[in-house]
Amino acid sequence: MRRLDVTALVFGLLLSAVALVALWQSVVGRVDWAALKIAAPLSLVVVGVVGLALSRNRS
Repeated sequence: MRRLDVTALVFGLLLSAVALVALWQSVVGRVDWAALKIAAPLSLVVVGVVGLALSRNRS
């Protein structure tokens, strides 16, 4: 079984979130910064937990 590249996964998830915000702003024209102040730290915690869970040794 191939091992996942956790670093690439974490950076991919973070940059996908940035791209989604940019896409939202270009389509809708307005980003709700109050909601983003809550969503950004929560998403960082979720991505960190996913990274930690995937980097565990399964021996």
